[in-house]
Amino acid sequence: MKALVEPLVAELVEPVAVAETIEGAGHLVDTGLSDKGVFGHLDGQVRLGLPPAATPGRTSLAVDKQSRTLSVLVDGVAVKTYPVSLGSTPVGHKVEQGDGRTPEGAYTVCEMLDEGLAPRYGARSMRLSYPNADDARRGLAGGLVTQAQHDAIAAAIAAGQMPPQDTKLGSSIRVHGGGVGEDWTAGCIAMRDEDAVQVYGAVELGTPVAVRAGPHADLPDADADGIPDQADILLGALKAALNGASYDAGFEKIAYPLGDVDPSKGCCTDVVIRAFRNAGMDLQVLIHEDILARPKAYAHVAKPSTHIDHRRVRNLVIYMGKHLASLCTGAADGSCTFLPGDVVFFDTLPKKGPDHVGIVSWRTNGDGVPLVVNNWTTGTTTSHMDLLSWCPVTHHFR
Repeated sequence: MKALVEPLVAELVEPVAVAETIEGAGHLVDTGLSDKGVFGHLDGQVRLGLPPAATPGRTSLAVDKQSRTLSVLVDGVAVKTYPVSLGSTPVGHKVEQGDGRTPEGAYTVCEMLDEGLAPRYGARSMRLSYPNADDARRGLAGGLVTQAQHDAIAAAIAAGQMPPQDTKLGSSIRVHGGGVGEDWTAGCIAMRDEDAVQVYGAVELGTPVAVRAGPHADLPDADADGIPDQADILLGALKAALNGASYDAGFEKIAYPLGDVDPSKGCCTDVVIRAFRNAGMDLQVLIHEDILARPKAYAHVAKPSTHIDHRRVRNLVIYMGKHLASLCTGAADGSCTFLPGDVVFFDTLPKKGPDHVGIVSWRTNGDGVPLVVNNWTTGTTTSHMDLLSWCPVTHHFR
């Protein structure tokens, strides 16, 4: 399909901006995270905002106190993770006023302020519905609140209102700006101001906020770096785009495990391999072991090879069809949601079937359709490209 592809290459490939501004979110800054993955020298250059799907009503927040991170979820899927600081006594659930602890549990945003804030709250404040009904029950059992106070808290939570803020359990627990570093708050969750502004634009009154002592069971984190896998895969793809490997689909003998061709080159599958490896998942090993365990599913593989099997589109499709969530493929008509970090396969050649693959970005074209981080063909480099708006999608995995 060279005749179709080549005239479009210059039009489709967009250079990755080192710094961007998005409406309502301010100047984009580096992630501020300690990412354990690939291309570590590029960590400080990654800039990303939230995708258009991160709208109030679809988002929720998940805080991991152990890793000091806050993730924005869209329909339960992590799309971006931020660093945070906690209360001055960070370990343990908040019990009472003045203990310096950040509470753990299920809360909602019950107040949003973007002006008239005390300096310590920075650029934005999102008050949480602390104390919740569970906190009230513990407080009653521990003699910190009266039955009347317990009942008032429970009634406010049931009605979706701010609970009483004048009990011995403490009050004014917020997600706010003001900066990160040492755990310095009185029990709040502090963010960098740029991050707080970005998150503020994606939430509303009633947005769920889950605060856990450690990792969230429903947000897998294979490399235990505090960044859920979906968001970590996206970061790997963004770093691959910054790295800008030249297209080269040639066979090479590589190490096993964690083998890779020279980072200055690669093909479409190498983008996915590197993105997954950023999240602690080695597709070289996973696909090799899957071929050995399910040889009938890979009947076309005459002799398994750790050098090339994971670099073939067909094998990636078979593996992901078994081990990942398979989603709808409609794109341009808006019938499907493509979230950052999703894996998408395309049909680009006359022979019907998947022959190309990439990772969905947070960035979009002028119509709001997500771009795809991929390495297209001879003469291109790993970059963001507008593929979903015109190229047939055969498979979509998360």
